[in-house]
Amino acid sequence: MSNRDIDDESVETRTDHDPNPGEQGKWLSAVIGLLGLWMIVQGFLFDLVATQMWNDVIVGALLAAVGAYNYYRRSDEQVGNVGAAAVAALLGLWLIAAPFVFGADAGFTEAANELGFWNDIVVGLIALAAGAYSAYQSRDRRSDARRTAA
Repeated sequence: MSNRDIDDESVETRTDHDPNPGEQGKWLSAVIGLLGLWMIVQGFLFDLVATQMWNDVIVGALLAAVGAYNYYRRSDEQVGNVGAAAVAALLGLWLIAAPFVFGADAGFTEAANELGFWNDIVVGLIALAAGAYSAYQSRDRRSDARRTAA
């Protein structure tokens, strides 16, 4: 028996490890992306003042980009990016705070439209929850994948 035969016999056959079986968490990324698209649309749909409209459009574009990025990663059976999900949570937190920061008491008329005010609060809460949960799940799956691969 040659050394090559011994080496081939002792080598374990490794199967490809799938860090994200079933593309789990893809729906969370889709929710974040759709929230971003909604923020862009409602920025033009509701009768908002310029500061509120541009805030909502910019935050919406960022949410859509982060959601699309993590959706792509998870569709490719990869683990979602923790940083991208954390950015979505922070953007949600900003949406909750923005009507109060830029409110009528601050000298701006951002909160003049009550529908826009409550939309920012509700979408912000959903984005905060979805982003935080997505980051938590991604971190968990990443550590499980490292343990399994080792």
